[in-house]
Amino acid sequence: MFLSRQRLIVVDAVLAPLLVFASYLAIREPPTPEPVAVSWAMAVAVGGPVAVRRVHPLAAFAVVWAAVVVAFAAGMVPDYASPAPYACLALVLYTAALGGRWEPLVAALGAGLLLARDVGPWPLVLLAFAAPWGIGRYVRERRAFAERSALQLAEHAVTGERLRIAREMHDIVAHSLSVITVKAAIAAHVADVRPQETREALRHIEETGRQALAEMRSTLAVLRTPEGTPEEPGAPEVAPAPGLSDLAAVADRAARAGVEVTLEVAELPPLAPGLELAAYRIVQEAVTNVIKHAAPTTCRVTVTRDLRIMVVNEGDVLPGHTPGHGLTGIRERVAMYQGEFTAGPRPEGGFRVSARLASGAGA
Repeated sequence: MFLSRQRLIVVDAVLAPLLVFASYLAIREPPTPEPVAVSWAMAVAVGGPVAVRRVHPLAAFAVVWAAVVVAFAAGMVPDYASPAPYACLALVLYTAALGGRWEPLVAALGAGLLLARDVGPWPLVLLAFAAPWGIGRYVRERRAFAERSALQLAEHAVTGERLRIAREMHDIVAHSLSVITVKAAIAAHVADVRPQETREALRHIEETGRQALAEMRSTLAVLRTPEGTPEEPGAPEVAPAPGLSDLAAVADRAARAGVEVTLEVAELPPLAPGLELAAYRIVQEAVTNVIKHAAPTTCRVTVTRDLRIMVVNEGDVLPGHTPGHGLTGIRERVAMYQGEFTAGPRPEGGFRVSARLASGAGA
């Protein structure tokens, strides 16, 4: 369990008086020609800054460094004395090394301390400088790496969520608008000669629009409500995500737009909700592409037990159509489940979309 910054400051505040007292005992080791007040003042200068080392790291290090140099240079601390002054120096140096902003200055001061001949035994001086300096730098780099990793994970999560939302909205809107566009063109073409067929087309447009709005509201409600959070009172009930059992509705809407769809869906074991939604969206988008680019025509949809999805249409792509984001969305969904994807014209005419999802992925 890690302590908070405030608690660590409290620990330092409790530790500092103990270090001051230990430093005083080291300074008062015989012989001690200086007055007691001078010894206490030097001990406070050596151990006191530990209390504020997390708040003012560079100032604490500078004071302790100067006090240690003066104490040893003046002969106030014998070589065999308590290691308390070295411990104080190590603590403030570690905190200064964590900051990193004053690295050249701290390194220069430390080098001067190591080169001084009258600052105690060099092994202790080396240990008091090199060890906390190295540990401080290591901890600083680890924290920086953890922050970068957390930032990258957050960015990937945001990007992935944006792509997921974009795919969902594209699949919902593109399919419905394709059907609406085709039916509107039919209505405009036969409005004068076959008014009954025009009214039927308008009814289909209205029904498709209502279905699209309902599905969009359901999707947005899921996106706005965190998992496990109760919905607001009076909020509309969220419909379950569509699955392979809803492909008949896709075929029915396609038929109204002039594409006769034959469904061959094998009996599948229970799938993870995300995996089944991906399979449904792949079929929906492939059929939508047939409506946009080849209607009127026929189309065959096959879903096998190993989650291989095949959508084949017999008609050629109509002239004047430009590629959209449909195949890109399918490719992204397949990639999410480590699957395989191919799409292209058939030698005998028409177009084939083939995708296979790894049934164990995302389960």
